Amino acid sequence: MSLLPNAASHRLPLPGGVRAEAGWGFFQTMVRAVLAGLGMILALALPLAAQLEVGDNTHLNLSGDIGYNYTGNIDQGMSSHGSGLMGNVTLTGNYYSPKFVNFTIHPYYNRQQSNSLFGALSDNKGVTSSMNLFSGSHFPGSISYNKNINGISEFGVPASSVGLASHGDSQGFGVSWSELIPDLPTLTATYMIGSESSSIFGSQEESNQHDHNLNLFSTYELAGFRLNGGYTHRTVDATFTEVLNGSPEPVATTTGNNNYQVNAMHSFPMTGTFSVAWNRSNYSYDYHDSNNGHSSGASDTLSGNLNFRPTRKLSLGFSANYGDSLLGSVPETILNNGTPVTTFTSAGTFRNFQVNGDAYYELLSNLFLHATVSRQEQTFLGRSYGATQFAGNANYNLNHKFLGSFSFSLSVIDTANKQGNTGLGVVGNLNFNRKIAGWDVNANYSYSQNVQTVLLVYTTSAMGWVTNARRRIANRTYFMAGYSGSHSGINTLASSLSSAERVQSTLTYHSYSLIGFYSKSHGTAAFTSTGLVAVPPGLPPGVISPDALIVFDSKAYGFSASAMPIKRLNISAGYADSKGDTVDPLLSTFTRNRLYNAIMQYRLRKVYLNGGYTQLRQSVGAAGVAPVKVTTFYVGISRWFNFF
Repeated sequence: MSLLPNAASHRLPLPGGVRAEAGWGFFQTMVRAVLAGLGMILALALPLAAQLEVGDNTHLNLSGDIGYNYTGNIDQGMSSHGSGLMGNVTLTGNYYSPKFVNFTIHPYYNRQQSNSLFGALSDNKGVTSSMNLFSGSHFPGSISYNKNINGISEFGVPASSVGLASHGDSQGFGVSWSELIPDLPTLTATYMIGSESSSIFGSQEESNQHDHNLNLFSTYELAGFRLNGGYTHRTVDATFTEVLNGSPEPVATTTGNNNYQVNAMHSFPMTGTFSVAWNRSNYSYDYHDSNNGHSSGASDTLSGNLNFRPTRKLSLGFSANYGDSLLGSVPETILNNGTPVTTFTSAGTFRNFQVNGDAYYELLSNLFLHATVSRQEQTFLGRSYGATQFAGNANYNLNHKFLGSFSFSLSVIDTANKQGNTGLGVVGNLNFNRKIAGWDVNANYSYSQNVQTVLLVYTTSAMGWVTNARRRIANRTYFMAGYSGSHSGINTLASSLSSAERVQSTLTYHSYSLIGFYSKSHGTAAFTSTGLVAVPPGLPPGVISPDALIVFDSKAYGFSASAMPIKRLNISAGYADSKGDTVDPLLSTFTRNRLYNAIMQYRLRKVYLNGGYTQLRQSVGAAGVAPVKVTTFYVGISRWFNFF
């Protein structure tokens, strides 16, 4: 990990055997030159002014950390060592005026990610930059570019405290321009492209994703109406392996989305507002693995809202919504990240029309009443459904010396159709906050039953809770503990149930602290190129391809400690252990990772002495598979400079 010629160095191999230097020669040469030049001007840095003026109109500021590190790495028993410069600087400046042209360039090389969950497992390098043009005019614009080499990321598992460590590259470019002429419609155009590749430690498979985004947005005021409209186009090409279900076959997807929207808002008597909105989305989707598939579809939605206040204590609201497709029910995180989606046309026609009326009334200073009525008509798979819901809600806040602080709300929902009442739903929320025998205690519990989501034929339930307690034990000594969890699912589809629980405690004594946690989660998720995404309850069967669904279980525990034994010396260390298994639908895949992480930093004026240690043991695959083991450490010295 060195910038010096012939110095021994080690870099974790990128996915697919691509070296970190690939496509990076020009920037690496530039960084070498910049850091070498900075080393030459260190002696001149202190007497320089805080800002450098180049010519009559250019102003520059350069600051950052420059240092020297000695590093070591043990990867599957193969060790390597190296030493060299590291840098993390920021160059800002403007030409003529900050409102005319201003820019920021932030290169970094051999940066130690001591603030990352997975520590400094690789010699991370890259650059982020941006430039703003004519920000003080009617035609402002901006340009941005970023590139990250050998970065460490997390392959996410829903509701899990510790995911799987992965590494890879990413880069992005964006340009934006606006027209902001008074009394004319505004227009802002933005175009962005990006790409990323990653691989989970312990797996040879690689995931890649390429994004292209175009966004147009316009606003205008006409005859008291505030109008805005927009168009968004996005294409995503993704290639990834469903490594957690044991499938060796890579998945390749191509998704194209178009979205059109128009909104109008106008004031209404009695301090009210009126608004209407139209939205249209269409998409095309191609899916390739051992099977090939194609899907396409479109959806239109139209909505209107009216809210006003006839009296000080009474507020009324009315709304109407119409939709003609299930497309709007699929979460964007799933649809835009390569998850196979079943052809909507094969699911038949879906139409939904709903009207609502709400009334809020303040009966007492701490008692609020809410009543609502809703009518919904739906058509799905050749069948029509209709229901009318009536609901009442009372929210009462009570403060009393004996009870501490206590509040609750309760809603009762009655659903009816032409045959009569079809069900009774309940939504409740309970809050508690009180000091008990020296403990500061707060808690929240919420529960909902039979709350409608997409289709009338579904019955859903969900509950969640959070409890925290804090106590002062002695002078500058505190103990805190918390417990939280959630449970949700579709009652008529047991496999869609999901749950998560977490316990955490913290003990602080002066400048010392100790934290411990335990968590577990279970549920159904969909594969994407960046991890597992929880499938929300309420989606009808068959919307998401069964090949993309996976049942997961995850457990994790760990602890961390930090201390400042002497002034300006900070030490922290942590340990985390997580394991899980997935079933898709009969094949089990097991994951396990153990992470040790420790860092030290001592500050002497502007000079920092740094040290760090990270060890990762991670396995992915069948039970008993040998884990990959990576150990890294570094010691070094750095100094913060404000060059000019």
